[in-house]
Amino acid sequence: MFGIYGKLFSLLRQSFAYSGRSPRKDFWFFLIFYCLMFFAALGADVTYFQEQQPTGLPLALSTLFGGAAPFVWLHLILLTPAMVALTIRRLHDVGHNGWWGLVYLIPVAGLVPMFVMLLRTGQPGFNRFGTNPLDLAAVAAFDQSKVSRSAPGDLSGSVPSPAE
Repeated sequence: MFGIYGKLFSLLRQSFAYSGRSPRKDFWFFLIFYCLMFFAALGADVTYFQEQQPTGLPLALSTLFGGAAPFVWLHLILLTPAMVALTIRRLHDVGHNGWWGLVYLIPVAGLVPMFVMLLRTGQPGFNRFGTNPLDLAAVAAFDQSKVSRSAPGDLSGSVPSPAE
């Protein structure tokens, strides 16, 4: 059970990371979570606001969002950036630019090509967006090359040496 929460936390931590690649498993896991949370927020809005007058946090959210489904709006604000970033990284994994995500905006007809792109397996090895996230040996070699290029005494691997 801790693995699910750990995976979810790592995906949420990358909410604004638009570079790199993400495997299918991560994308579909987060999409299911995103949809479940949307329906939970919708259910909370419908149930809570039909039975009683909002007070406290629901009143504040209702006022902030003009009385229109405050929990759904809160869900959209908190989880949509992570979903967009994950979709872009998933497109990178299959070799497409992140701008292909705009295909979603084409009513009805945009869903089919997007669904097909997101279902495809990722490109093996390296592509222009990075290493295959499922190829652990390549990821380890890529991380090792970052560490070997780092400054002496720096263990983070993120700061290049001044000689480069």
